Amino acid sequence: MRAADLIARSFEAHGVTRAYCVPGESYLALLDALHDSTVKVVVCRHESGAGFMAVGEAKMTGRAGVFMVSRGPGATNGSIAVHVAEQDATPLVVIIGQVARDERGRGAFQEMDYTQVFGSVAKGVFEVHDAGRIGETLARAFHLAESGVPGPVVISVPEDMLRDETDVPLPAPYPVHRPQHSAQHAVALQELIDQAERPILLAGSALRGTRGAAALARFAEAQRIPVATVWKAQDVFDNRSGLYAGHIGFGTPAGHRKILAEADLIIAAGTRLGDVASLNYTFPRAPEPLQKLVHIYPDNGPIGRVFRTDLGIAAEPAALLEALGQRVRVASSAREAWISSVHGFIRGFMAFTSPNPDDGVDFGEAIMALAEFAPEDAVITTDAGNISTWVHRHYPMTPKNLLIGVVGGAMGFG
Repeated sequence: MRAADLIARSFEAHGVTRAYCVPGESYLALLDALHDSTVKVVVCRHESGAGFMAVGEAKMTGRAGVFMVSRGPGATNGSIAVHVAEQDATPLVVIIGQVARDERGRGAFQEMDYTQVFGSVAKGVFEVHDAGRIGETLARAFHLAESGVPGPVVISVPEDMLRDETDVPLPAPYPVHRPQHSAQHAVALQELIDQAERPILLAGSALRGTRGAAALARFAEAQRIPVATVWKAQDVFDNRSGLYAGHIGFGTPAGHRKILAEADLIIAAGTRLGDVASLNYTFPRAPEPLQKLVHIYPDNGPIGRVFRTDLGIAAEPAALLEALGQRVRVASSAREAWISSVHGFIRGFMAFTSPNPDDGVDFGEAIMALAEFAPEDAVITTDAGNISTWVHRHYPMTPKNLLIGVVGGAMGFG
C-alpha cells in the first residue's frame, strides 16, 4: 500500500470525517488516496480558511481537526490556524506537502524546514522520510494533539515518499489518558470552599460539552459559588443563572473588576489562566495572588507556571466538580450576599443600552434582538476584534449554545 493510502486509512481509523485543504502539487498522491476513502475533502480558496475550518470543527467535536496544505506559501498561509490552535488549546493535525527527498537541504523551490517554522507553536513537528513510519507517526500525532493541553501537530510529507509502498501494518489509534483527581484532592478543595466567604469559580473551555457543563452547573448550585466564564467560554454556563458572575475578557469594566477583587478564593477550572482569563495577570495577581488559588486542569504544565497556587490538581475538571456537586450545602447569609452582589452587577451590565448612540446604531440592542429571535441552540461565531465584546455583554448564552470564537484573535475566523 502507498504511504498516501496509509494516511487515508489512518484518518478513517481516527474518526476523521472531513479534511480541509487547498490542493497542491506536493501532495497529489494523498488527494488521490482520499478520493477512495470515507473522508470528505473540503476544498477551500485560501489555506487560512482551510485551517480555520479545521479549528472550528475541532471546537465543535472535541476531536482533532485536519487540514492539508502544500509547501512554502501554502504552509505559511496555514500557519495562522496553527497559532490559533496553540492559543486556543484546540487539537489539530496539519499535513504539509514537502519537496522530494533528493531535493531536501538544497534550497529547492518553496523548500522550508518546518521544524524551525512551527517549532514554537506546535506540540510536535515530524517529517517522514520512510513510508513504513507514516502510520506510527499519524497515531502519535493524533494522540499528542488530543492529550494534556490540546494543540496542533504538524507532519511534513515529501511528495515522492507519498508514492512509496510499504507492508508495515497500520497501528490502532493510541488511547488518550485523561488524568483523574484523587479523594485527597476532593477533600482539600472542599476544605478551602468551606473556609471561604466569597469564593468564585473561573470556568474555561475544557468544561465545554454536555458532561462538563452539567457538572459545572450542579457544582455551582450545590456549593453556592458564583461562576465567571473566561474569554470565549461563555457558553459553558447559563448566563441567566443567579450564580452567573459574568464573562472575563477584553474590556472588562472597572466595576466588574472591583467586585471580583473582593473574592477570597479563586477556583480556576478548565482554563490555563492566560493573560486575558486573569485580567492581564491581576485576577489572580501574578506571581503572588491576593486570594487563595485552586487550579484544576487536565495537564500539569499550566499549574503553578505563572501563579503561586495553593492547590493544583492535574485532572479532568468535570469529574472533580461532579464529585463535589453531590454535597448540597446551606450557604451563609454572607455567601448569599456575595452571590447577590456579583450577579446583580452582571444583570444590570448585560441589560444596559445606550439611549442615543453617536453613530445611529445601538449594537447592544442589535445583539439582544438577535438573541431573542435566534433558536436556543444557536451556534455563535465571532471574528477578531473588540466587535465581539457586544456579543459577550448582551447575548445571554447557555450550554445549549456553542460559541466558536478564537482566543488567539485571528481575523477571518468568523
